[in-house]
Amino acid sequence: MSGVVRVELRRDAGRLGAHSGPWLRRNQIARFVGAPDPRLIAHVVDHRGATIGWGLVSAVSNITVRMLAFAEAQPADDWLEHRLCAAFAARTTLGFEAAGTTGYRVVNSEGDGLPGLVVDRYGDELVVQLATAPIAAREADIAAWLGRSWTGAVHFVVPEGATRHEGITATARSERGGTLRFREDGLQLEVPAPPAQKTGAYFDQRDNRRLVAGLAAAHGGPLLDIGCHVGGFALYAARAGLDVVALDRSETALLHARRNAEKNGALAVTWVLADMFEPLRDPALQGPFGTIVFDPPKLAARRDDVDAAVETAAIVIGNLAKRLLPGGQIVVCSCSHHLGREHLDRIVLRTGLPFARTLALGAGADHPVALGHREGEYLRVNVYQAR
Repeated sequence: MSGVVRVELRRDAGRLGAHSGPWLRRNQIARFVGAPDPRLIAHVVDHRGATIGWGLVSAVSNITVRMLAFAEAQPADDWLEHRLCAAFAARTTLGFEAAGTTGYRVVNSEGDGLPGLVVDRYGDELVVQLATAPIAAREADIAAWLGRSWTGAVHFVVPEGATRHEGITATARSERGGTLRFREDGLQLEVPAPPAQKTGAYFDQRDNRRLVAGLAAAHGGPLLDIGCHVGGFALYAARAGLDVVALDRSETALLHARRNAEKNGALAVTWVLADMFEPLRDPALQGPFGTIVFDPPKLAARRDDVDAAVETAAIVIGNLAKRLLPGGQIVVCSCSHHLGREHLDRIVLRTGLPFARTLALGAGADHPVALGHREGEYLRVNVYQAR
């Protein structure tokens, strides 16, 4: 039986259960009975001592307990292995291989009942993110299971935010760097491998890249991809036969983007090195465009950042809207759960131009969201058409 630490909640902790989401914050907790060791299972009880459920404890973090189950019975000792098996099996049923895709998310943290653990597949390799102290404490167990279940290379990384907010001390790792190669909807793609500062292929946008390319092709006119990373929306649109201009401020990202265009039949894209928040003076960016994609980095890390984020994005969108063909469309993306669809609407309203929202999109099926976990539904992609 796993060791247990008792977590007693305050009287005013609120009505808790699956409906309230899997996170318990420091201000909801009255005290720990026993050392809040991240290697232990947390037995969560209310102020009367009644069992609320079981979770993982992270004493340093403001998100102090991440629930594994709202139930009377403690999870079995093999809960980690069982949930890893279930997550991998669930991705197999999605049929990615048959669709020409070998890059996708295999474990999506709370959405797979494994809070703090993210596993992404890139072809024959896996990238494992240990984002909480309790998951980092179980690295050896995760590595052992993957060693039995996966034949390719496995890269373990600790996100920078986890070292700050979770008190994780990243252990020395001998990563090879270089590139990760995979297929997405038949496209041959690559991204920087760990320990590069900026890795990943934003698998959560895969379905949206395909859909937007179809919308742009139906409308006609060139496509402008603002924040293209290693190709993103630009490559899908170029494959659909559109003239494409793509911008990113990262030289490394654009290097891989150019390689990705070449390895897919020399797809015709004009790549521009620039900051999306600076004046867009490059002649290639002037348009007019039939479709413009605005896919910025996270603009609102905290709730207090929302108003400033709306203001910043509204300035950029107002500038971009002037480069749109009549009846054209703007795709506005947010990867912050604090910046909801209503905020994206506010951003577009600030242009003072007549737009209608035609689509509200999110992440794909390989990014499941735990019921009640509002923070897990972080990706919003709204499509607006000029009227």
